[in-house]
Amino acid sequence: MIEAIEVLLKHWGDQLAQNGLGGGLPSTMGTIVEFAGCAPRGGVYGARLLVAGAGPDYAAAEVNQVLYGIERLEGGSALVRLAYARYRNEPRLTIAEQVDALELGKGDAGRRAYYRQVGVLHERLQAGLLERQGKLAGMRREARRDGERMRKAAAQQAGAAHRGRGREFEAAQGGQGAIAAHKAHKAWWRRAVWRPFVGRLGVIRRR
Repeated sequence: MIEAIEVLLKHWGDQLAQNGLGGGLPSTMGTIVEFAGCAPRGGVYGARLLVAGAGPDYAAAEVNQVLYGIERLEGGSALVRLAYARYRNEPRLTIAEQVDALELGKGDAGRRAYYRQVGVLHERLQAGLLERQGKLAGMRREARRDGERMRKAAAQQAGAAHRGRGREFEAAQGGQGAIAAHKAHKAWWRRAVWRPFVGRLGVIRRR
């Protein structure tokens, strides 16, 4: 048994009990009656997952996705049944009741088979979650690379457009060198006109 996966599966069961599998919005009046007001807010903001009682949070949704994958593997359906019996069933069943419902045997043999399956479930779930996180990390890296390529392309297009406007300005002003002459004129105006004017204005204010 993996303790961290045990905690995660208990959280998954609680989330399904509170919010269901998601995919639809709860009744407003039913939500008010159930929670005596607004539903508690859950989930991860910025993600495409519903919050405020409208579905499981991110962690529980990830567990759901991995369980769907496990169910398609050989022997996976029995593990998913175990997950629902151990973590989701309401009212909660005792270990003996779970062993009997899952038809794992009688007495100590049934309990041993039960705990072996819990261990397998934990191992497969952990492996599936790590695989999904690796894929998501790769997708995020690729998205960052795509974003960087788009930013570079946009900067190149902006630079080309700026250079084009500069050429148009030079052509309108009489040919090459017009931009440099324009900048020199602006620098002279600031130095010879604007700064002395600001200086005199400051003297007047002090008076």
